[in-house]
Amino acid sequence: MAHTWTRREVLLGGLPRLARRLAEGPPGPPLPPLVRPPGALAEADFLATCERCHACVEACPNHVLAAVAGRGEGIDGTPHMAFRDGYCALCRACAAACPSGALRGAVTGATAYPGVAVVDMAACLNKAGFAMCLSCQDHCPERAITLVQLRTPTIAAERCTGCGACQFVCPTSPVAIAITPIRRPADESGSTGLPA
Repeated sequence: MAHTWTRREVLLGGLPRLARRLAEGPPGPPLPPLVRPPGALAEADFLATCERCHACVEACPNHVLAAVAGRGEGIDGTPHMAFRDGYCALCRACAAACPSGALRGAVTGATAYPGVAVVDMAACLNKAGFAMCLSCQDHCPERAITLVQLRTPTIAAERCTGCGACQFVCPTSPVAIAITPIRRPADESGSTGLPA
């Protein structure tokens, strides 16, 4: 015969759970996707291979690499591109320092780059009409950013290396231009690795 719950048992058993839920608060906005260093393996392979030793973080001359924190046990400690602290010179010092092979130095094509720039026009100073900002265009080493009619930043994705110089110098908060990660295929069989 099934146990019949008393009102007291329901209240005492449910109150701690309710208190925990209230303390956690509502879920926040989704976290942005992580941008991995240049030459990173496909995400699942990267997570399985990375030793979380931070040798790549220490080797980065531009200090753009940082260890992930607050994303969960399987992801925390792995390197990601922190463009608020710098930009990537694509020097491959991170790959040379990686003892596990999670970062490969001798990679060509799109998977050799961290990502590609994407513009959020709602946050851009030019769109708002407050000023004529040329920061992203002036700092792009590949000249992959042009301003259409001196207002709208346009990215030439085929020239963008995802170095993050544009995001690093963007004066808005949140930034109006950001690097989004590329899709890294598990194998290199003809896929470009560019965002789908």
